[in-house]
Amino acid sequence: MKIKWNWGKGIILGMGAFVIYTTAMGIYMFTQSPDDYDHQYYEKGLAYDSVYNQKQAVVRDNVQPRITLQENEMQVSFIQPANGILHFERIAEPGIDKKITFRAAAGSELKIDLAKFKKGRWDLTFNWTNQGKKYQYYQKINL
Repeated sequence: MKIKWNWGKGIILGMGAFVIYTTAMGIYMFTQSPDDYDHQYYEKGLAYDSVYNQKQAVVRDNVQPRITLQENEMQVSFIQPANGILHFERIAEPGIDKKITFRAAAGSELKIDLAKFKKGRWDLTFNWTNQGKKYQYYQKINL
């Protein structure tokens, strides 16, 4: 027996495929891990002006830290004295992120042992102050 196709059957078949696709995408969306998004997204958005000003202050004052990578060590030198926090963030594995508090004199080198760090891409965020002025610098590195 041969099935005869007409426009009505085509519309019903198309609508059925759309309903199945929409249902599958809804199920997929609700089975995703809730950790796939940033929980402080809105708070960070509201506070972005201060972050932007800190990043611009680094460029304006020409105080970018100089980063040198060696085999198992990272050396960071600052032009001015700096007191702050260095965030090591690994996008692939947020559970192994690290924070290092530092205090560096002008022209001195901050040495960080990288032997215990996992190989791969890391995002560095430097947050520091100098004479009451706040700075933020961001850089990606590969270990």
